[in-house]
Amino acid sequence: MAASIQLANLDARLAFLALQYHLARPGSELDPETKQPLAHGLAEVATALEPQLEQAVATLELSAYQRGRLASALAGSVNELKSLSLMGGGRTTVPAFHRALTQLFPEARDDADEAVQLAAHMVDLRRRLDRMAPESEPQPAPRDERRTWWQFWRRAG
Repeated sequence: MAASIQLANLDARLAFLALQYHLARPGSELDPETKQPLAHGLAEVATALEPQLEQAVATLELSAYQRGRLASALAGSVNELKSLSLMGGGRTTVPAFHRALTQLFPEARDDADEAVQLAAHMVDLRRRLDRMAPESEPQPAPRDERRTWWQFWRRAG
């Protein structure tokens, strides 16, 4: 089930930056089991978000899978921003990420402190995204109630 989320302009630009990071990685949009392109991955989210980047609020429809993948892309982008600020000189391991960064946040290109601040905003966005999980999704059982294959004494019958 898809959920509609609204992102303020800064959050939308950060999400788009994270999407560029995710999409630049080889195989990021392939199904891990079938190795076929995903029908509803993050490429379609990036396509829907890009025309809304200049608006005050962007609206996205995200499935639970897409929300999880976006959270993962945000985490990877945070690492990339931190390494960018540590290495200086605008060096990054993902050229598409660097191009998107300089387009969306030109002030971060030369200012390491700005990259760190963007990373902090991304962490906050990821936390808010994690809290948006709908109640209808099954929650994992508490640790002591879960049974594992090796706990044969807890098996019923």
